[in-house]
Amino acid sequence: MKHLFAFLLLAALLSCNNKSEKTELLSQLELLTTEKDSLINLKNHLETKIDSINNESNFWYNNRIEGKQLLELGINNPEEYIVNTLKQKPELIPLKPILGGQMRFMNIKLLGKDCLIAYYEDGHICGKTIYSYHFMNGKLFFEIVKTCSD
Repeated sequence: MKHLFAFLLLAALLSCNNKSEKTELLSQLELLTTEKDSLINLKNHLETKIDSINNESNFWYNNRIEGKQLLELGINNPEEYIVNTLKQKPELIPLKPILGGQMRFMNIKLLGKDCLIAYYEDGHICGKTIYSYHFMNGKLFFEIVKTCSD
């Protein structure tokens, strides 16, 4: 649509005999070109933002669906609750730290309503573990399903 308008504007410019009309049409063409470039930049910025948001969100877990039980118990953000609860339990990390390090959970992704994968390290060694989890009597319990260490 904008290309058609720019083309018509250019055609009008070429058919004009009056110098002030040509100047006005050139000015409008320049403004439209600047606006088009600005819109392209905005589109690219928004696409980058959408990609960033998609990468941050968890494809495998949805609070409304998999977290329904915890939502019904009054936990507003089940995913955050589960992640934070596991982070407070470094004793569940199956690797022991070396060289004075301290094992910490670094990245945790929920994989549905009863499993998650966690990456942990102490700065020297690292590993990944799949945990199952369940909520019972007001507490969250975790069990190791499978561990992989690098």
